[in-house]
Amino acid sequence: MSKAYIALIADAVGSRRLPAPARARLQTRLRAALPAYARRWRRHLAATFGVTLGDEVQGLLSGVEPLWEITHRLRLDFPEVEWVIACGRGALATPLPHRATAPQLDGPCFHAARGALEAAKRDRLVFAFGGFAEAVGPFIPYYSALYWSWTPRQRRTATLLRLGSPAEAAAALRVDRSAVSHLARRMAWPLVAGGDKMFRAAILEAR
Repeated sequence: MSKAYIALIADAVGSRRLPAPARARLQTRLRAALPAYARRWRRHLAATFGVTLGDEVQGLLSGVEPLWEITHRLRLDFPEVEWVIACGRGALATPLPHRATAPQLDGPCFHAARGALEAAKRDRLVFAFGGFAEAVGPFIPYYSALYWSWTPRQRRTATLLRLGSPAEAAAALRVDRSAVSHLARRMAWPLVAGGDKMFRAAILEAR
C-alpha cells in the first residue's frame, strides 16, 4: 500500500481585494515566515512549505499531528485576511526528492486537498478535509459556523486559546486575564473547547 501523506493548502481568501501595498506586504511576510515554520515542524514535514498563486501556502506532512497547530498559527500570524485551510490525505504520484517543496509535488493527497478547498470556498467554510475519516465531517460546519458568528476580536481570542493558555492569550492581547475570561464566557468557551477536543480526536483517527 502506498504511504499516505497529508497535503495542506491554505488560501488567503479575499487577498486580491487588499490595496496593492498591503497585499505585497502580506506576500513578503508569508515568504519570510515559512523558514521558521519549516524549522518548527521539521520532524513532521515530508516537503517544506511554499507560496503559490501569490497568496496560497502549500505544505506536505508525514502525519496529521501538527495540523491543528499549523492552522491556528497561520490565523494568528496573518490576521489581515481570512484563511480557508484544506487538508487532503492520500498518496503521492511524483517522486519525493530530498529538500522538496510542496508546490513541486502532485498526487491524490493534493487532489483531495484542492477538492476540499474548492468545496469550502463554495460553502463558506474555513477548515476542510478530503480523504479523512467520516467522523471529521460533522465538525467542519461546526467550526466554520462558530468562526463566522464571532467578531474579529473573538476570533483572535479563540485562536490564542486554541494555541495556549488564558494567561498567554491575555498577554498577547495586552489585556487583563479577567478580560479574556469575560470574552470566553460570552463565547461559551467550555462548550467550544469540548467540541474542539472531539474535532481534534476525529482528525487524529487518520494516523
